Amino acid sequence: MGSIEIQQIGTSRYAPEGANAVCLYAVDGAEGLTLAQLVAAVCIHRCAHLEARAVARMNKMTVNTTFLEAMSSVCAQLLNGKWLDDVADIPDSYEMRAAARGCKIKEFIQTECGLTIGGTDENYTNRMAVIGQLKSRMDSVSTASQEDVIELQSLVNWRDTTYNMSSTIVARYSSCGMNTAEKL
Repeated sequence: MGSIEIQQIGTSRYAPEGANAVCLYAVDGAEGLTLAQLVAAVCIHRCAHLEARAVARMNKMTVNTTFLEAMSSVCAQLLNGKWLDDVADIPDSYEMRAAARGCKIKEFIQTECGLTIGGTDENYTNRMAVIGQLKSRMDSVSTASQEDVIELQSLVNWRDTTYNMSSTIVARYSSCGMNTAEKL
């Protein structure tokens, strides 16, 4: 079989509002394919693209989850009496930069979390300010993770819809015996 190239169109006059349309613009070596086979090939190509995006989104979610675990661990250490010059106890699941392994809490907060620490004196006000900054950073990462979950659900729904549409079209064309090579 030859190659099938497709181009995704956002919204067009041929697709319902907000839906995605796929426009077939080049087919090489498709002689002898039935219309059902051609539709199935286009749908499978689209599903593979959606699947790759879903896997990338899941990988991003895994990174965010381990980052949240690490920040939560550091926050708990601060609440339990450790301070910025103490060594951070980071869970092994978090793959931080090699230079940051065994780092101090202050270094973790600055390098890994990207936060600037104002007061470094060990007092209640400074401790609560640092914990507040960590909590704020955790909230933003958590919000991003929730958005990733919604995007992942959307990608999976698109993929499932595309597979179902492909199956339905192939079944209908197979039952009526339409063969593009014969009809064209």
